[in-house]
Amino acid sequence: MVDPVTAAVLAATVVPLASGAAGEAGRQAWVSLASVLRTRFGRGPAPVAADALERAPDRPRAEVLATHLVELAEGDPEFRGWLHAWFQEAAAAANSRRDVTNIVAGQAQISGGLVQTHTITGSLSFGVPPAPPPDPAPR
Repeated sequence: MVDPVTAAVLAATVVPLASGAAGEAGRQAWVSLASVLRTRFGRGPAPVAADALERAPDRPRAEVLATHLVELAEGDPEFRGWLHAWFQEAAAAANSRRDVTNIVAGQAQISGGLVQTHTITGSLSFGVPPAPPPDPAPR
């Protein structure tokens, strides 16, 4: 049996895979999931899951899909094993560092500096660094 937290974690994994935010590995994981679901379960018993597979799911659709996957896994030990293995790879793809491409285009007008970034850890300062404190007067 899979606990409800797993469904929530599964939903959080599905969104970046389906949206393309997880890069090529995420796309491949999404295609693999869709293929297995269609081959093994068809479209009939899971219209909400099929809808999520057809369109990149937002958070609510991903939660419904994840809940459905957990229910399928609870009733099918073979699928449960496949889903567990798939999730290990999919989670790695969804959580991996991804390349970021920042584009300034069109009629954009930049005066001064431009900083584009992905992840910042720690401090970030702009402008001239502060002057060091004056030396204490000798006694």
